[in-house]
Amino acid sequence: MIRRSDRMIHVPRAAASRGFVAPRYSRRVRRFMITVGAWYLRLIEGVSNIDIHNESSLMDELESFFANDHRLIIAFRHAAKEDAPVLMYALNRKLQRLARKRNRLKEPTERIIPHAQFLYGSDVLEWAGKAAAWLFPRVGCIPVQNRILNKQSLTMLRTQIQQGAFPIALAPEGQVTYHMYRCSEIAPGIASLAHWAAQASQKVTILPVAIGYRHAGNQQTFIRSVLSRWQDQIGITLTDCTTAPILKLLLEATEHTVTLLESLYCIDPEQKAPASIRERILMICEAAMKRAENIAQISGDGTLLDRLFRLRYLGTNATRPKQSHQHQSPVIRRFADVKALEAHTYLHHTQLVDVLEYIDPDYIAPPCSAGRACEYALNLLDVTNRIQEGNINSRYSPRRKGAYVYIGKAIHLDNRKNQGEPPFSKNDYHKLLQEVQEALETTSLAMENDVENEMLT
Repeated sequence: MIRRSDRMIHVPRAAASRGFVAPRYSRRVRRFMITVGAWYLRLIEGVSNIDIHNESSLMDELESFFANDHRLIIAFRHAAKEDAPVLMYALNRKLQRLARKRNRLKEPTERIIPHAQFLYGSDVLEWAGKAAAWLFPRVGCIPVQNRILNKQSLTMLRTQIQQGAFPIALAPEGQVTYHMYRCSEIAPGIASLAHWAAQASQKVTILPVAIGYRHAGNQQTFIRSVLSRWQDQIGITLTDCTTAPILKLLLEATEHTVTLLESLYCIDPEQKAPASIRERILMICEAAMKRAENIAQISGDGTLLDRLFRLRYLGTNATRPKQSHQHQSPVIRRFADVKALEAHTYLHHTQLVDVLEYIDPDYIAPPCSAGRACEYALNLLDVTNRIQEGNINSRYSPRRKGAYVYIGKAIHLDNRKNQGEPPFSKNDYHKLLQEVQEALETTSLAMENDVENEMLT
């Protein structure tokens, strides 16, 4: 029997805008976060333990920062929605004992506080919930809008990187990439941060951090259980899900998923005939984006990620308009609700593209680590979640997973200042972005080589 809730259509309505949520750091709230952090990770995010690799390097950089020796930017890979809570807890709780040990002989003004101000997309508060909306500003988090110039956000960022009490932590890839062991293109924002930091300090350090997860002890059994969930959701039975090779099953599930989406988006069979699976996936992404942009009545300019961000912020402005409608007429308020409903429709297509664009069979080309196969299976399952109007918050996230935080080799910019030149020349931007990307890729692969002990063929 179909549940009543499944028969109902929930119509979104426009709500008041939050405006710019400025950080207002509270030491008491930070202590509260440390106290409840382990319970939150275990009960909400499903993370049972965190291992930090090369934590002494992280402590060295924090020590130099609080000695006013340099500015510090922590650049972390963003492969899952759990990343920021994991890294924040790793900093504030896991490093606490080391910080106390080093602080014994320090002056009060130079004592290490293992904390950082995290940057987050302003649209995150739309799905992260009321608790996040309360917590984020009180632990110093700063909202940003990728690909959009926001004067309030930029001014706040510049002030915090130059004068802030803590290092800045950000995901330079710009959004969740769903790949633990592959780094996506770096957004230019981190170069601007480094430039601003160099204007305030002779020394600037960018510390690359990779974050990964082990979802189960027996990873092959776990993958088969995820594929069983996929079968239940999509209504298609795979060939011998219990004994067939894992990679064969994942490719078969990919083919079925792509074929279904092609029918839903009315892809011409002649278009897909000679194309590879990856090319067909990109065709579906393009069809979904065009449909979303037609509903939103905007042009599809720029890269796929540019277009995604444009629609996200357009949708946020529609569901949470800046103009207050509380004291306006019922007609105005109802029209705002209609715009919110339209936004809900086109954002549904962007939610699908958000994860589908990262489905790439090359990521699990044999021989492939079991961790990559686990991640790929979870992404396929998430595609079915997005088809059903889900988002990253409703993504299936297994319990009792272990998290790994890998600290890479720091990038020091203090030697780049030549006599008579600015602290950080604009000519160095491209070189720095490439250097950060290479550092993140190197750290991610080092984590894979150290953590993964099972290969699939």
